[in-house]
Amino acid sequence: MIRLKVLPLAGITLLAACHLAGPQPGGAPAAGGGRVATAGPHVEPNVRVAVAVDTATVSVSSALPFDLVGPGGVIAARAGRGETWMLRPGDDGITATGPGGKTVAVQAPTAVWTGGNADIVVDGHPYRGSILVRRSNAGGLTVINTLALESYLLGVLPYEIGARPESEIEAVKAQAVAARTYAIRQLGARDSLGFDFYATVADQVYRGREAEEAVAQRAVRATRGEIVVYHGQPILAYYHSTCGGHTASIDQVWPAAAEPYLRSVSDERPDGDGAYCDISNRYNWTETWTGDALLQDIRIGLRLHDGARANGVSRIRSVEIKGRTTSGRVKMLRIDTNAGTFEVHGDSIRWVLRPEAGRILNSDLFDLDVTRKAGTVVALTARGRGWGHGIGMCQMGAIGRARAGQDYREILRHYYRGTQIARLY
Repeated sequence: MIRLKVLPLAGITLLAACHLAGPQPGGAPAAGGGRVATAGPHVEPNVRVAVAVDTATVSVSSALPFDLVGPGGVIAARAGRGETWMLRPGDDGITATGPGGKTVAVQAPTAVWTGGNADIVVDGHPYRGSILVRRSNAGGLTVINTLALESYLLGVLPYEIGARPESEIEAVKAQAVAARTYAIRQLGARDSLGFDFYATVADQVYRGREAEEAVAQRAVRATRGEIVVYHGQPILAYYHSTCGGHTASIDQVWPAAAEPYLRSVSDERPDGDGAYCDISNRYNWTETWTGDALLQDIRIGLRLHDGARANGVSRIRSVEIKGRTTSGRVKMLRIDTNAGTFEVHGDSIRWVLRPEAGRILNSDLFDLDVTRKAGTVVALTARGRGWGHGIGMCQMGAIGRARAGQDYREILRHYYRGTQIARLY
């Protein structure tokens, strides 16, 4: 059984630079790194978060003096209080330019260390902990923030569940435990990339200290070290915004193995008067495609799903729902075109049936109205419920449950069936 991996601030393992790519559309996220034993003494781990990936320039500053340090602890430059230094890819590493145009070459990776506990400001955003800047194979710079897990959560919660009032703190506590569990389970899953998490929806949205707010701070402190476990092991604590009345089983959304604690559960209120998550502005939604936009949007989605074959699509003959999952979500979408028939399953449907460039469909829980003329689809309307993949904890449902008087343990037990809460440290 693998023990918790602790990454000390002063002893980061520097892995080889590599090009960093996000998850594929519709694919299941990484299923986690080493499993963590819940018995025995543990300490709070540090985590490594990629706050910028393959960027052309990086600005760094701090309210206190700071050093730019190359491999082996070699100090390449000492910056004064409040100075801003610009980092760019150099011929043999990283080029750093300070006030007055002073320029030095620093071997990569480059650590940024302050002379005290002041934040390090990266591209205008303050971060706790330390910063490591690396070269990527694509030629840019990747910025990694290393900090304690509990401090990381302070910069996650306000972006994942929003700034909530004190009256909804039980939902925020549930979010804190779910986010902490996700982080513990995923530690080591991206070791080959040199960090633990992306700072985006590829893992958990993280924005550093500027996001921190009082209710989230209290929720993190009140649940310190607590995680959700199943048979003594940290779970895959997936969560989403709005389930639309029923959460989804993981194996019916992603190409992933079934998990007993990630099965479809009802979010309906016991009195039958709606769902706990119907307070969401995405509980009900409608999307419509017509004319050229219909063909263009679906062709872009099909290209992401099925590659070059979609380039030949110039006419859509039919769009049909083929089967539903136990939670009512679309199991398979069949799109018949002049270039052949495409069958799209599970969460991939959201990436193919996209409302517009840069935005995927809110959820797979929808009905379709199809208008055809002369054997061609000329209009399409999806009427649906929910927002997100639907797996695990429904965040808006958690807020609704908190408003109804449920505490965070009740909330977590409902969405992650058969689980317990354990204190890891």
